[in-house]
Amino acid sequence: MRIGLVLSGGGARGAYQIGVWKALKELKIDKHIKVISGTSIGALNSILFMNGNIELAEEVWNTINSNEILPINEIDLKIRKTLLDVGMKNIKFIKKHMPKIISGGNISREGLNKIIDKLDLSFINNSKIRCYITCTDIESLKAKYFLINDYNIDEIKNILLATSAIPIIYDKQKVEDGEYLDGGIVDNVPIKAIYEENCDIIIIVHLSKISEIDKREFKKADIIEIIPSIIEDGAINGVLEFDSKIAKERMAIGYEDTINLINPMVKLIRYLDIEENNNTKPKENIISKIKRLFK
Repeated sequence: MRIGLVLSGGGARGAYQIGVWKALKELKIDKHIKVISGTSIGALNSILFMNGNIELAEEVWNTINSNEILPINEIDLKIRKTLLDVGMKNIKFIKKHMPKIISGGNISREGLNKIIDKLDLSFINNSKIRCYITCTDIESLKAKYFLINDYNIDEIKNILLATSAIPIIYDKQKVEDGEYLDGGIVDNVPIKAIYEENCDIIIIVHLSKISEIDKREFKKADIIEIIPSIIEDGAINGVLEFDSKIAKERMAIGYEDTINLINPMVKLIRYLDIEENNNTKPKENIISKIKRLFK
């Protein structure tokens, strides 16, 4: 079975995705994931997933704090959050004010650089998991999907900085001959990046209460969407609140949501296996079984 994993953007809400991973690992589903795509914080979590060390992922999130990620006074942050909230809801606003948006992001990236430096990126070129990271091309205002397995360590770091370059908060990032901002501006749920990778199933982990995907556009794969049962309202609430205590709560919710959604499917498939072993009918492969669950 070939499973694709899509990790959406959502800043500090991203801790939820680590809880999802923990559940997938417990259910032995993670070993079937062959390709990943991520936007913004989902890109960082994609790297952690590729590494395979969930303890490291939990450590990263358990030690994260807003003072390092956002070294800025509270009043200035509130102003920027308001502008960002308006911009994320209106792509025309972004196009009109692009010069100001690009120049307005001047907060230090030192905190994120420290997190990236904790990761050993040397394994990526030889990884069996293909990983796409989504960035927004400033010139065209379109998504660019970087297959990071093809890049060296320094370039991968630049791509990670680009996909997390939240407008008005952080400065643009140069990658190769282009300049990029946060991928979430144009494609926050990058299923398109992996849709042609011949996946039997694509698991999408959202960081908002609603799905942004029209499944009718993606008929070649069966899609499982994991949507947080508890999450902040709005496009920006909770996105910039990096706090270890809240991160632990989000990880716990991600774990529970995934177990509640997928565990019954796994149990049913195991039951079907037992039924097949007790009769003489031709055995149905696991992909067909899972597809039947979605009819």
